[in-house]
Amino acid sequence: MRQPRPRGQVRRTQILEAATAVFLEKGYAGATIDLVVKRAGASNASIYNFFGGKDGLFAAIIEDYTGHLLDAFQTIDVPTDADVPAALTQIGRQYLEIALTPNAVALCRLIMAEGIRFPELAETYYRRGLDRIITHVAGIFATWHSRGFVTMDDPALTAAQFLDAVGGGLIQRVVAGLPPDDWNTSALGNPPSCLPHSELGVAVERRIRNAVEIFGNATGPRKPEP
Repeated sequence: MRQPRPRGQVRRTQILEAATAVFLEKGYAGATIDLVVKRAGASNASIYNFFGGKDGLFAAIIEDYTGHLLDAFQTIDVPTDADVPAALTQIGRQYLEIALTPNAVALCRLIMAEGIRFPELAETYYRRGLDRIITHVAGIFATWHSRGFVTMDDPALTAAQFLDAVGGGLIQRVVAGLPPDDWNTSALGNPPSCLPHSELGVAVERRIRNAVEIFGNATGPRKPEP
């Protein structure tokens, strides 16, 4: 049986959900503490107590989004080098399943639209979002390297390149409101049911397969010394 969460944690979550809706509807410039108070049915004191203000609210939204992805990565296990491709596929799927959710796409659009006027906004998005994801995946890669499952000089750079190969172009097209360039591909089988729709699922699977193949060719297991 699930244990009830403390009242303060429940209230914080309610405020965070309301703040997310306000930021995505109004943009960063248009979002105000008063709008969040009205949406959440909270008080100014509660919001400042939990988050410290508008900047803290936005940072908490990014951390919440990133936390879901990092939690999903905790289940990845690679006992032998033969399991690396399956683990990479899992990383790629979990990354895109969260990166392509409506809220994640809307957050990215917000950053693209307002990051120039509010550089601290973009810094928070990357420092508390993508940078944390890259660091976590780099830690996984470094562990594989130490066990001899893969070989690489820079796990952080490799992690960034792998995630970019998995989702870079696809995420950009979705954020721009465009379908994947290969949305009508049907030869790759049925996509996972958890993705937004079947056409996008096919595009996701194709990119993950290609990224895993590229990674495997570039970072195969270390060969024993002659």
